[in-house]
Amino acid sequence: MSDESERRLELAAMAAAGIDPADVWPTYFGRSLLSDFELRAYLHGALELPEFEQGHSAGTVSGPAVPEARPGTKRTTEDVLAGLGAAGRFLLSPERGEEERLRSLRETHLLHTGREEMFDRVVSTAKEYFRVDAASLSLIAEDAQFLKAVVGPLREETPRDIALCTQTVQQDSMLVINDTLADDRFASNPLVVGEPHIRFYAGFPLHGPRGWNIGTLCVIDQQPRAFSASDRQVLQTLARIVQNRIDART
Repeated sequence: MSDESERRLELAAMAAAGIDPADVWPTYFGRSLLSDFELRAYLHGALELPEFEQGHSAGTVSGPAVPEARPGTKRTTEDVLAGLGAAGRFLLSPERGEEERLRSLRETHLLHTGREEMFDRVVSTAKEYFRVDAASLSLIAEDAQFLKAVVGPLREETPRDIALCTQTVQQDSMLVINDTLADDRFASNPLVVGEPHIRFYAGFPLHGPRGWNIGTLCVIDQQPRAFSASDRQVLQTLARIVQNRIDART
């Protein structure tokens, strides 16, 4: 990978981390004047800078840690971008992003490792507090959703493509469906029109190493219902308890 490409990736990493690349541009290139158009063009590879304007030298600004290439292979652009974790997922191909997400899930050692009392307690608390039919801690694997903890009439394994928690993982935020039959995304879902006849769903995403979403804490009911701001806060708080335990083991 050329020095120019490395610089562009480092600046893109800063943008993904919430740092304005314009603030560090003079350090990299010794240029104080910069238009938004010029910056965007450079980051997307549409603009090359003359060599004499490039003031960046090794060690001036350190970029994010990136994974080492596999033995016998060269480090690719996607290997560098993968070092950003979930913050840089929009820079990766969908296939590589999913590969990194699944790697994060494996590193938690949650999948296929049996029930755990702490997770069971949180899930039971969620079901009792919200007075719903079911609650679970779900993990979204390659082809299926697996329930690490569950209370209620839910199958411990469900095809990923119909699991409602898959949508929560993809959108990276709390998902609340007050009435699944009134939502075009889910009205014909087999889990809605058939067992367990899900009519209400609320899920909060959980993440593994490097910020990749690996599953959810969710509550489900067989009747449509409201979900207030305080309800959302309680679900988020319970999810944080689970998240703290996940973080402690990775």
